[in-house]
Amino acid sequence: MSRTVGILLAGGLSSRFGSPKAFAEIDGRLFYEQVYEALAAACDQVVIVARPELIARFPAGLDVIADLSELAGKGPLAGICSAMEKWSAERYLVLPCDMPFVGPKETQALVQLSSRADVTAVQTAAEKIPLFSVWNGNWSQELKKSIELGNLSVFAFLETIHTEWAASSLIHEDPAVFQNINTRIN
Repeated sequence: MSRTVGILLAGGLSSRFGSPKAFAEIDGRLFYEQVYEALAAACDQVVIVARPELIARFPAGLDVIADLSELAGKGPLAGICSAMEKWSAERYLVLPCDMPFVGPKETQALVQLSSRADVTAVQTAAEKIPLFSVWNGNWSQELKKSIELGNLSVFAFLETIHTEWAASSLIHEDPAVFQNINTRIN
């Protein structure tokens, strides 16, 4: 049986949002709580990657880390790499905190759809969503080298490895489930 680690990305600056998105609320729950629940349904363990100043805001007992010091502040690839360096697994299910409409059924469906590709990510009819993805194997060394060379683009990295794009309609019929929330919801 393969071990799956969930990586909840909660380290962004949230500059367009105005405050840390992980602690924004929707339907009476914090974004990170919704995403954590979705990941926990499909993973053996979940790790939250957050900025150092936010770590104390998460409840004790959760695995919360900051980026490796040499990668701090270098975007989502740094968060994925940092989690991979700390926790060994056969695969990693990645989901950012600003996708709170993705639930347990969707994470389980993506894991089921994940192929033998290095990464299986989601694609709606309108866009590719590289951060809702399953990473087969540990890519931390390759990620670290890429980041150290200044290559911070998730899309660019995914072009260097075998990436398959799963149709979002196979995971959930409503593409709105896969939206990334960058502004406050009223």
